[in-house]
Amino acid sequence: MSSHTSQSLRKRQEAADGTVLPHTHKPFEDCCLLCILVGDVSEPVVCVSPVGVVSAQRQVAVQEGPLYRTEGSHITIWCNVSGYQGSSEQNFQWSIYLPSAPEREVQIVSTVDPSFPYAIYTQRVRSGKIYVERIQGNSALLHITDLQARDAGEYECFTPSTDERYFGSYSAKMNLVVIPDSLQTTAVPQTLHKVEQDPLELTCEVATETVQHSHVSVAWLRQRGSERPVEVIALSRDFVLHSSSEYAQRQSLGEVRLDKLGSSTFRLTVFHLQPSDQGEFYCEAAEWIQDPDGSWYAMTRKRSEGTVVTVQPTDKEFTVRLETEKRLYTTGEPAEFRCILEAQNIPDRYFAVSWAFNSSLIASMGPNAVPVLNSEFAHREARGQLRVAKESDGVFVLKIFHLRQDDSGKYNCRVTEREKTVTGEFIDKDSKRPKNIPIIVLPITDDWVVKVPQNHQILPQGHLEGDAAPILLSHLPGRARWRPEATAVLSPVPREQHLRGGGQQCQRGPRGRAPALLLQRPHGGQAAGPLLRHLAARGQAEPPQQHHVAGPGRHRAAGRVLLERSSFGGVQMEQVQPSSFSLAIFHSRKEDEGQYECHVTEWVRAVDGEWQVVGERWASTPISITALETGFAVTAISRTPGVTYSDSFDLQCIIKPHYRARVPVSVTWRFQPVGTVEFHDLVTFTRDGGVQWGDRSSSFRTRTAIEKVESSNNVRLSISRASDTEAGKYQCVAELWRQNYNNSWTRLAERTSNLLEIRVLQPGRAPRARAG
Repeated sequence: MSSHTSQSLRKRQEAADGTVLPHTHKPFEDCCLLCILVGDVSEPVVCVSPVGVVSAQRQVAVQEGPLYRTEGSHITIWCNVSGYQGSSEQNFQWSIYLPSAPEREVQIVSTVDPSFPYAIYTQRVRSGKIYVERIQGNSALLHITDLQARDAGEYECFTPSTDERYFGSYSAKMNLVVIPDSLQTTAVPQTLHKVEQDPLELTCEVATETVQHSHVSVAWLRQRGSERPVEVIALSRDFVLHSSSEYAQRQSLGEVRLDKLGSSTFRLTVFHLQPSDQGEFYCEAAEWIQDPDGSWYAMTRKRSEGTVVTVQPTDKEFTVRLETEKRLYTTGEPAEFRCILEAQNIPDRYFAVSWAFNSSLIASMGPNAVPVLNSEFAHREARGQLRVAKESDGVFVLKIFHLRQDDSGKYNCRVTEREKTVTGEFIDKDSKRPKNIPIIVLPITDDWVVKVPQNHQILPQGHLEGDAAPILLSHLPGRARWRPEATAVLSPVPREQHLRGGGQQCQRGPRGRAPALLLQRPHGGQAAGPLLRHLAARGQAEPPQQHHVAGPGRHRAAGRVLLERSSFGGVQMEQVQPSSFSLAIFHSRKEDEGQYECHVTEWVRAVDGEWQVVGERWASTPISITALETGFAVTAISRTPGVTYSDSFDLQCIIKPHYRARVPVSVTWRFQPVGTVEFHDLVTFTRDGGVQWGDRSSSFRTRTAIEKVESSNNVRLSISRASDTEAGKYQCVAELWRQNYNNSWTRLAERTSNLLEIRVLQPGRAPRARAG
């Protein structure tokens, strides 16, 4: 029996005979509860035992049905549980009984069991189209998005028991009816060019074929560009007309009307158009149905196509222009922007002005001429670095007293005429803005460079893995940081130690200001994160800000490794000279290969004591690293011309390429006796230079000599007094190792040689060695 079926049967059993949950006792076997039901029992029942113990009765309540909802809509159904014992956070399980099989439970979704849904609902639950939202520990909402016709049926909300005994109701049901979405809202799309004071008439058709009793609301809205739509006038589901604040006064004066013509036509009339009426007009209809609890619900909403209306002003025209002294500035200089309004009777009219930088609002000023700045620029204004003011009736000024390099960009102002209503409120009318004025703010100095000295390049053709891979970059004033998406906190190391590892240098130029050097490694063609940052003013290395560290997951993992390597001294950075910084990566790996970049930032201290960035420079160098295992191979040879009884013979294991003595290589000679099929280890030269004999080499040890040539890693096996015991096949196995920064070992490669067959013959016969 499936878990779903058994659970359904358990629920039925609970409802029928009061089986104890979760224990196995029979109901009421330990005590007798006296329940007296008098009058209205809609409230949870409280039972009193003979000894005076009070126990609450569990009650599950679900939203009253039937609910009528349209296909394609998003529905929610609430479910509450009360009078329970145990955890304050209850679980909820939703099922449906379809009209085609009203006795068969179809499980939908559960807050406790991911495997609860039946197959027909599994995909919708996994994709989030059906889910349960917890409101409180004892209350939840069932959400069904994109409602389908097959979702109609009787819904059951079940709460798994946390009570000591089964007592009360554990589930509740309601009906959901899914009806077709028949609401239609249509209007003729068009473009109308009007003149101020012209009338405007627009109509739209609204129709529905819903059989159930429903109400329809209709609204006309106006939208300009990306602005939020403004409600012109609307007829509510209760047949009440209303407008937004922008049109409320004109509606009360009869200037804006909505009339119903016949059974489905709704006409909008604006008797005297104003320039502020310009935009796209469309109508929106909603179909409402009353739920059993008396509330109204919008089953569906539809909007028509729009009519674009332009309104040409007949008078009150005005123009706006923006002026500034120049377009190219230097950090620390002042800049003034003047927004000049030209119009007739300016003192008798109301204008609002706003300032923008790169399309972001700086400040706004209403007809009262009181500026309101956003948080960033308000901070600068409080420090006396910036001012927004009305200089005269038609001149508005934005002044920045100390330009920063990040002030480079586009500036603009917008002037909006406002109309004062009889209630004292202002209504926006026409709005205009001139062309943007772009400015460029240069660093204080422009005569410094960042370079990578070519004589410091480390093996451009390829750098052997395991060697120190120092990156030496140069800068002018600056702070140094290395990156690939990790942060290493390092203190300067002794110069002698760094030079032993080699280096790549970063040099900088003129004197005076506090420098910052960023050393970074772009990895895999993507933006890299900082590896180190050096504050030259403090003479120390420190991690960069967190926002520099973010990056793709693969690079974050690589960064964590570099950070760990730096803690063992494997990644070091040093200020070699006042204008030079170096980075050394010891025991380099193939994955350290890439483009390394030195990023230098120049700073100046502002009048308020804060540091400001005034310039940045970059330089980079490629580093390539050859993997240790490249070309790694092993060959077995014998230089002994013949082997007879009691003669000696030599076998050599040749390893290529010739690694330095500090590269760990282990070599094992293996032997397969004549007439056998398995090899066994004779002797091993371990990676740390030791000799280890195999378990089955006792017959060889007294007559065998083994020698490793340090200059080449080759291993020679010499066997004296040959006998039948030494006849067979020989081969050698070489392993290439790397010692990691944390003293762990990694085997990089393993190579097996060819076979050498040694035959030991009686004296007088021609012996020979044969390579397999």
